[in-house]
Amino acid sequence: MRCEAIAVVGMGLRFPGAECPRTLWRNLCKGLDATGDIPASRWEMGLLHEPAPDRPGRIRNRRAGLLDDVASVDPQAFRLSKRELRQMDPQHRVLFECAWRALEDAGIPFDTLRGSNTGVFVGINFSDFQRMLARDWAALDGYSLLGTTPSFAANRISHAFDLRGPSTCSSVGCASSTTALHEACRSLMLGEVDCAIAGGVELMLSPDSSIMLSQAGVLSARGQCRTLDAGADGYIRGEGAGLVVLKPLSRVDASDRVYAVIRGSAVNHNGRNEWIMASSVEAQTEVIRQACSRGGVEAESLDYVELHGSAFLKGDAAEAIAIGAVLGGARTAPCRLGAVSNNLGYLGAAAGIAQFIKVCLSLHHRTLPPTIHVDSPNPHIAFGELGLRIQSELEAWPDRGTGAPPRAGVVSTSLGGSNAFVILEASPEFPLTEGIAAPSSGHLLVLSALTPEALRQQSHQVLDFLAETTDPAGRLEDVCFTAMFKRQHHRHRVAVIAGGREGLMRMLKAFIDSPEQTLWVEEGQPTQRVEAARTYLESGRVWREALPGREGRCVSLPVYPFQRQRLWPEWLSPEVVSRAPSLSRPAAAEAPAPHGTAGKDFREGASEAREARLLEFLQEQVAAVLEVEPAGLDARGRTLFELGLNSVALVMLKGRIAQELGVALPTTLLFEHPRLESLAARLRGLLDSQAGAPPEAGEDAALVERISGLSEAQARELIARKLAELSLEEVG
Repeated sequence: MRCEAIAVVGMGLRFPGAECPRTLWRNLCKGLDATGDIPASRWEMGLLHEPAPDRPGRIRNRRAGLLDDVASVDPQAFRLSKRELRQMDPQHRVLFECAWRALEDAGIPFDTLRGSNTGVFVGINFSDFQRMLARDWAALDGYSLLGTTPSFAANRISHAFDLRGPSTCSSVGCASSTTALHEACRSLMLGEVDCAIAGGVELMLSPDSSIMLSQAGVLSARGQCRTLDAGADGYIRGEGAGLVVLKPLSRVDASDRVYAVIRGSAVNHNGRNEWIMASSVEAQTEVIRQACSRGGVEAESLDYVELHGSAFLKGDAAEAIAIGAVLGGARTAPCRLGAVSNNLGYLGAAAGIAQFIKVCLSLHHRTLPPTIHVDSPNPHIAFGELGLRIQSELEAWPDRGTGAPPRAGVVSTSLGGSNAFVILEASPEFPLTEGIAAPSSGHLLVLSALTPEALRQQSHQVLDFLAETTDPAGRLEDVCFTAMFKRQHHRHRVAVIAGGREGLMRMLKAFIDSPEQTLWVEEGQPTQRVEAARTYLESGRVWREALPGREGRCVSLPVYPFQRQRLWPEWLSPEVVSRAPSLSRPAAAEAPAPHGTAGKDFREGASEAREARLLEFLQEQVAAVLEVEPAGLDARGRTLFELGLNSVALVMLKGRIAQELGVALPTTLLFEHPRLESLAARLRGLLDSQAGAPPEAGEDAALVERISGLSEAQARELIARKLAELSLEEVG
């Protein structure tokens, strides 16, 4: 039975040297090598590098494909406290950014997905950050649990965007992200979800995993990934993350941009092989056949296969032999082979999604990029007999003259014996929606961001995009359509109106120079457009009725400019990370005490004055838990949850208050008095009467366990119930 095809409608990525599909594609077409030496700012590589393969505790090479500044994150985008973000695995943070950008790239405003049956499927393997924090048991807290548990890599995304479908993680080694893709496709075909976000991540935050891999003998002494080359001697590691947005092809409309179509996928395992890390030609052959059968695709119709890229002579040969056995050696044209690992490094759990995205972009552009680092073909592969050929240069996608769409495959394997294969096909042509307004009617371009600086930076990006993009991907009508109707609109907004590209660029330059003015209109533009722009600036919406005939297709605009700040456990210096775990950390790790609270007496003076001092004290304590400046915390009339505290933070806050005031407090106090004004009044009463006796020990433990396990929705419900009870008491 032939399965329904799945459309790839959006992608978000962060790979070495590329944070958007356009940059990645440009790099691949140029044949760039994005790897380099591991800097000491990561960990003390100089202390750990040792070319001799048998030296315990050392790493065979000092090269990798690295991301820039994984210690930084945009707290505005996450809407979480800096304290919580500091204890969150950067792998989870990077994945969240990729999900944000993938939804934007797919033209799906976030609000339209809230409460939807959308699934999140993530591949993840190593957890360096968790092992790093465990070097000091005293540093482990509730946020460490939320921030380092592997399942939260997917759960965090589902929670942030309010997605109600499955939220799962696959951990099958280097085939993890491809397996996550397979699970997403299966969930879509079974009707479990209407939309899916799938991919994977791998970061090298500590030397632990690299030491293990080096001691296992898989790292290259030469310091390069040379898949398909005679000099292949293993791989160098790489970092990266990627997520794609998937939906059934039958649900695609004319305004969607489809990169490629998934026709079939399959996963299996080598079984009882000669040893667990040895590749199996038989198992790889079978997984390719299964994927072709499920997708209703003839294997010989594949024009290109993206290799897993382990960069071992025998491992590469096993992949090639399996491909040749299924695709057939009697082809009229050879099947091309390539490997993105040669460009980026071997990305582990994110390897499959990097391969997948490369093939999607290749099908979208109908172009095959070159495979670098192949000077002499692998002598263990009989390319001619197998009907295979190395894709060694940039060229147009081959035309087989059969009328069949371009097709490709993606191979994944793992050290543990898992295999996966995905079949991709070029997207069918979707006719453009009729009724697109003529350029002379005026172009309205709207942009928005979470902060004024991000909005200004985004305007710079779009200005550069308009200047350098004149091909169909930058069609002005589609650019404006995407910005208006295919993006989430944020608090800070700008609208520019002009008759053409040059006019829009002039208006954007004017805004960048004078960002306090948010509406810029070229002379002679229609009043209807101006009124629509004013409505947008006030409400964050553009009404389609106000722009009759204004339709278009989603295009890839510049990615959102996250305003990242360094949020990292600073006691984890390169020296600490590079040495063996211990039970203590430097004393400098202690957070500074909130200023302004020392020496205050909350028991003397008039009631109003004492309550005011308590209110100030509480604001300082909340700010300390959230790790923000007290002066910048506007708590008037807002509940603790609205300020950004969750149930874990409330337990922490209660402990700080009790310690500072020297009184025992019931655990439920902060739920009964969720606003600081009410809490200050209650604390004054407790201090006056000295009636802050603790509840029974068993009761307190049960309450802590219950409150710590509350979800945000449950906590809000509890707060609402307590407020209602208090209101009834006041009426009574």
